Amino acid sequence: MRSDFKRAVRLLEEGRAAEALALALARQLAASSDEDRRLDGFLCLGYVYEDGDADLEPDYDKSLDSFRRASLIAPHGVTFLNLARVSLKRREYAAALRFLDISAGYELSPETLLGYGYYFEELVPADTDQAKSYFLRAALRGRFAGFFGYARAARASGQHGRALMMDCARIVSGPFIALAIGARATFQF
Repeated sequence: MRSDFKRAVRLLEEGRAAEALALALARQLAASSDEDRRLDGFLCLGYVYEDGDADLEPDYDKSLDSFRRASLIAPHGVTFLNLARVSLKRREYAAALRFLDISAGYELSPETLLGYGYYFEELVPADTDQAKSYFLRAALRGRFAGFFGYARAARASGQHGRALMMDCARIVSGPFIALAIGARATFQF
């Protein structure tokens, strides 16, 4: 606890109050006796450790642990998507697929489709046909990341014409998608 205080003071002295506050607040919430506050705290800690900052290196082990604790409090598709995303960053493909499958069991959301697309795109060796399929399904459900992912996977497999067609479809349909579903169109995996 004392090292957290020293770190927070150092961050404050460097003019990075937002980061110090986020880390301190997340730890305080995670220690709460209120289950909702603990859930918020573990999610915040998971995001902080996943993304890191100039003074805080990403720590995927701590991030995975925080998201795992959140999934125990509130098992839901979103909490398992967080676990899948961090597992992909750790290049633990079997765990990532397991968490994606659990998330899909709760709800096959467009974000879950994006997760499958990234999984098949990053798998060694990559399965670009499967990746394109999932990215296309996410794009058809209004996620811009699906358009970008499909075009990227098509280019990686040498299908530049399909990539160009997807880019054109995104440009033409983009304003209509944004009007129809708003900010959800920008949601990521």
